[in-house]
Amino acid sequence: MDDIEKSKMNPEPPSQERCAEEISKKDLLHKTGISYGQFYRWKRMGLIPEAWFRRRSTFTGQEAFLPRQKVLDRIAHIQELKDRLSLDEIGEMLSPDAVRRTYMLSEVRAMGIFQLRALEILTSGQEREELRYPHLLALMLIQCLLATSLGEDTIRQAVETLLERFDDIHDDTAEKFLVLAVHDGVTISALHTGACLFDGSTEVVASVNLNVLVEELNLRLRDSEAR
Repeated sequence: MDDIEKSKMNPEPPSQERCAEEISKKDLLHKTGISYGQFYRWKRMGLIPEAWFRRRSTFTGQEAFLPRQKVLDRIAHIQELKDRLSLDEIGEMLSPDAVRRTYMLSEVRAMGIFQLRALEILTSGQEREELRYPHLLALMLIQCLLATSLGEDTIRQAVETLLERFDDIHDDTAEKFLVLAVHDGVTISALHTGACLFDGSTEVVASVNLNVLVEELNLRLRDSEAR
């Protein structure tokens, strides 16, 4: 019997690390109390990203596994919102490519959801009366980084990277991060999906999950429109 057939008969047990990071679909439904039909409706609508599903051989056959914390957080978020938003509205809110309309600067100020300092950093030295969706996301990024010890020049560099590279990322399901790192006194900013690895002499000083910022921004915009 060759090695391939042996592996089919005796699947390699998952490591303890993998068990901690992943959850099977069966265990997920049991833990959250949602039905099979409800779960797959959310999946079809893109609320549960297809890219999160990993099929592996187990002792009971093929089984689907998902990233434990991501999917548990996503389901909790959907359950929190579904009583006041339709599933289509939730899908739009969770999408990194939400509709990009143009906003007047005066309109953005009147929303009351952005700090004055963030607006000053974004518009400093520029005569800008209109903002697009990426600019609003940049305001969210600025507010996040203002809570750190980073200087304003570094924050502006992060904003420039976000605005320059925003349209280059089209994968709705991938986690998107903006990373700031320092190497030999020089600050590096990178917008990426997946892992971003540096050598040991480079220090990561900030890593911002843009998917989380998008969700928070869309929720704030919806609440602002409802007022």
